[in-house]
Amino acid sequence: MEPVKRPLSRVAAALLVLLALLLLLLLLSAAGNRDLLPFRRPPVFELEGGEDAAWSAAGNGMAAATTEHIQLFSVQGRTVAEEPVAFTAPACAACSLLGAYYDVGSPGLHVLYPDGKSRFADTEGAVLLVDVNETGLVAVLSDKEGYLGCVTVYETDLTPLFRYDALSAPPLVARLSADDRLCLVSALEEGSTVRLFRIDRETPAAELSLPGELAVDAGFLSNGTLALVTEQALLLLDRDGRLLDRYSFDGAHLSAWSLRGDFAAVACVRGLGGGTQLLTTVDGDGVVLGSLEVPLTIVDMESQNDELLVLYIGEESTLYYSSLEEDISYQPAEDVKRVFLGSERRAVFCGEKNAVIVSFK
Repeated sequence: MEPVKRPLSRVAAALLVLLALLLLLLLLSAAGNRDLLPFRRPPVFELEGGEDAAWSAAGNGMAAATTEHIQLFSVQGRTVAEEPVAFTAPACAACSLLGAYYDVGSPGLHVLYPDGKSRFADTEGAVLLVDVNETGLVAVLSDKEGYLGCVTVYETDLTPLFRYDALSAPPLVARLSADDRLCLVSALEEGSTVRLFRIDRETPAAELSLPGELAVDAGFLSNGTLALVTEQALLLLDRDGRLLDRYSFDGAHLSAWSLRGDFAAVACVRGLGGGTQLLTTVDGDGVVLGSLEVPLTIVDMESQNDELLVLYIGEESTLYYSSLEEDISYQPAEDVKRVFLGSERRAVFCGEKNAVIVSFK
């Protein structure tokens, strides 16, 4: 005689239905909030080949250049544009509208666009530095025969908009602001000079001399303040080129800096043989937000909004608030040499073969 199959009790059946609903809700929640999961395995930006990888943030995507290939990635990690190249010293700069690629010390500028198209501009001399702003303007600092250097600003489609030919002092740095202003830093025998241009005019809107100081880099903060680092100090200039404040390094050696977002961050080493390293953050009005002695050597750092991401030697990385209060720490891969901090607490850790997004939500 076959055993009689008894129906499930009402309680057991109800429990099974409840468990199935709970499982469905968990799956839907994970799918809809996967960005909220800390240290989730996110999209990876994979390089096609080559060496000496250079990276730049392209909105929420990334741009990358190697000795053999240039690529533009979407936020999902998909390659949306690419070209083979033969670079010796690959470099790139980017925004959400384009990626600009060049071989440092060689002529020529390559541009890739998110729609898969590309353009090329043949520069008169070797390209030394390229900067891209949020509106898609491209500033190219290059050599030029008969001059000490040249800075050309291109429209997104590589139409030339502005050119400055240097006669008296070689330009070292060219940076574009979000509102299309150009900062040009030049070297003098007795120091440095800073010129601010509107790209619709050939004459400087403002000029500042720095006798006895060698300027190293410049960048525009989110409130429009120009942050300038020299070997001796961090300087903050307003839109008219007037000095707002000066943060002196007091004889310490500048080792790392970040000049974007809501504040500037500088790291200085005091003493010989890798002495004490002091990390300091200063807002656009010259107010010191935080100061912290850090035990490890800083490899790279980048600020965004009210936070600072610092990459230390030895596979250590820490996300700080602007006050330098520690938020969270993370251990990236061994080959990571560059970090980028995007919107919504997304960090990008860039190595020789790929770059990985980590969400700190």
